[in-house]
Amino acid sequence: MKRYLLDTHVVLCSLSAPSKLGRTTRDIIEREAVYVSALSVWELLLKHYHGKLKLPSVRLIDAIEQMGAKLIPLTPEHAESAAALGLMHGDPVDRMLIGTAHAERMVLLTRDAQILEFAAPVLGNLLLEA
Repeated sequence: MKRYLLDTHVVLCSLSAPSKLGRTTRDIIEREAVYVSALSVWELLLKHYHGKLKLPSVRLIDAIEQMGAKLIPLTPEHAESAAALGLMHGDPVDRMLIGTAHAERMVLLTRDAQILEFAAPVLGNLLLEA
């Protein structure tokens, strides 16, 4: 059974504007085992607290769990996998998400063109455009 790691933008769209996601992505989120990294939670909350992003009125972790996703903590293995990528992608959060997907053998679901470009050689069939 495939497991899917949602990137931060896909998490945000799932919570606030699911219609912006394609039907396949919505089906995956509704029917498959989907996960959200603690790093994405941190990134969303950071942007919210700096006034750059409006989040649902409920607690973010509760909203993520209500959409059926499981939270996945960061581990040293994720950091090791991300570090092995070098500086192939400039955003450290994105590198950690790629590293997490790689270490956990999860399909990374993303709409980010840079992630799609840079992660393809690393993740191969463990990368899916949202």
